[in-house]
Amino acid sequence: MKLLPILLAVTLAGAGTVETETETMIDENDLYVLSHIISAEAGNCSEEMMIAVGSTVLNRVADDRFPDDIESVVFQSGQYSPTWNGTYYNEPTGKAVEVAKMLLQEGSQIDPSIVWQANFRQGVETMLDLESPWGSHMYFCR
Repeated sequence: MKLLPILLAVTLAGAGTVETETETMIDENDLYVLSHIISAEAGNCSEEMMIAVGSTVLNRVADDRFPDDIESVVFQSGQYSPTWNGTYYNEPTGKAVEVAKMLLQEGSQIDPSIVWQANFRQGVETMLDLESPWGSHMYFCR
C-alpha cells in the first residue's frame, strides 16, 4: 500500500483569520479506484452526483453485506458496469479525482444506509433521486 500526502488548507474566522495547512495520508490504490469509478459512473454529471456515487462505494465498504475494501466493492461481480464495459479504465476527470480525495479524507457524505445505486429503484427505499444532464435519473437506495 502506497500512501499519498494530501495538504488541507484550513481557514478559521474570528478575531482574525488564521490559515494553516495540515497533511493527511490516503491510499494511492483507493484514490485510483474511487476516482475511476466516480468518473465512469458520473464524470459528466453534477458534483452532487459524483459525491453520491463515491459515498455509496464507501457505504458498501462499511456494510457487512459487501467486501471490506474499495477495490473489492467496485469489482464485485455484477455490481458496477464500467468494470466490465471498459469505461472504468478511461482517465478520470479532474473533478472526479477531487471528489475521491475529499471522500477518502472525510468519509461518506450521504446516509450510511444507502448501498444501492442504479438507473432504477431498488432496495427498500429511495433516499436520493438525482437527474443527469441527459434527463435520466440515478437512484440511491437503502
